[in-house]
Amino acid sequence: MVCYVAVPARLIGMKTTYSKHDKLAATVVGAAIGAVVSTPPYVLGRIGLLMLGSRTLFIPGVIVLALGLTLEAGATSAVKAVKMSAKLLSGRQRAVSDKALPGDASHPEDG
Repeated sequence: MVCYVAVPARLIGMKTTYSKHDKLAATVVGAAIGAVVSTPPYVLGRIGLLMLGSRTLFIPGVIVLALGLTLEAGATSAVKAVKMSAKLLSGRQRAVSDKALPGDASHPEDG
């Protein structure tokens, strides 16, 4: 269990065979999803922080700040999970069969 969580793959000698295109695609997907998911909770937290400066908006500000911090913690975990899955899925090779189907018109020698 510790190996899955605490030990980075490089320390245990795992070599990745991903192309630069796959690595770049995983990075772009992770960054885009991270920005989309993390922005609303961050903004809510900042608005709640600004509301704390006003006497009349102090109580709603505490509520908005607590809500923003809670959502930001969940969004951070979700973004990490999505980035990890994007990195894992980016290197998968799709199995493409080179064999033609019997009776295929592009290969008349097959019959």
